[in-house]
Amino acid sequence: MDNYYSHWSMEHRITIRDIAKKAGVHHTTISLALRNSPKLKKETRESIQALATSMGYTPDPVLSSLMAYRKAVRPPRYQETIAWINNWPKRRQPYAYFTGYHEGAVARARQLGYAIEEFWLREKGMSPEQLSRILKARNIRGLLLMPQPEAGLYLNLDFDSFSTVNFGFSFQPPIHHVVGNHHPHSIGLILKNLIELGYRRIGFYTFNEDWDERSQNAWLSGLLLAHWKHRSLKLLSPLLHRRRSVWNIEKWIEKDRPEVIVSHNGVFDLLKKARHRIPEEFGFAGLQLTPDYPDLAGIDQNDREIGMAAIDLLVGMLQRGERGIPKVPQRILIEGFWKPGKTVRPSA
Repeated sequence: MDNYYSHWSMEHRITIRDIAKKAGVHHTTISLALRNSPKLKKETRESIQALATSMGYTPDPVLSSLMAYRKAVRPPRYQETIAWINNWPKRRQPYAYFTGYHEGAVARARQLGYAIEEFWLREKGMSPEQLSRILKARNIRGLLLMPQPEAGLYLNLDFDSFSTVNFGFSFQPPIHHVVGNHHPHSIGLILKNLIELGYRRIGFYTFNEDWDERSQNAWLSGLLLAHWKHRSLKLLSPLLHRRRSVWNIEKWIEKDRPEVIVSHNGVFDLLKKARHRIPEEFGFAGLQLTPDYPDLAGIDQNDREIGMAAIDLLVGMLQRGERGIPKVPQRILIEGFWKPGKTVRPSA
């Protein structure tokens, strides 16, 4: 029988209708099974997929290209709603850092015919179990998990029922697909540009160790790697504190005398409030630039691209019927870029 199908496939491309005739079902059932549609039982999908493989079925590349073209030029038809999960204590709090994620995700979802609806877990004390029931009752199958308010948090949602993508690595354990910035490359890009500008005493400060843990310690490890590779750099003590404090920063500046500080936007605000002259006294480079700080030099993490990539990954999972915890979690890392600014010395 296998030889028969192998010989047949050499002379005739196996089509969905050929598989339907052999299986004794309508060709639309075959199409749904090959797309891993949840409209069919898992056993039915797997049986048809196995039959298609045994018959030597492969998608027609010309037809696939035509379908992709038709989707691109045709106005998107509403597909379904994706849940945007916000677990921060204050609803608007994360948007000071991650607005670009949301903007990119909404724009890409709209292009593909999907809607995004935010669900705030802290609203009226909603529990993850309650949210799981609400999402299933509304037939929402796709979840985008925002970065968590603290590194190492876990949400006890019924993940077996959903397709899930995480932003970044603050959700632990790392069981889902992740989309985020390529932090090791980003810190390397910051340091490369600062070294080219002539800085040698490069200081790293964060008002919360948690922010480095969110990147799987990429910021700190990148800094230490740069010092190992560039022996002309002066190794200053990185300062990581649980609380934002002008006193801590001032004491550190007096002790280590950095020529430039690499940190977050909030630290820049503290330095300006303390009347430091930047870049005359020392320069400043931001780890995650946002539109409300147009004059800062530093790294633009490409947040909109991160949001769009997360939607592409999630929609693919939805269309393939992939639910639950993946056997092999994927990590999609988006490159950032260096943005010159007024807070570092000008290039020669």
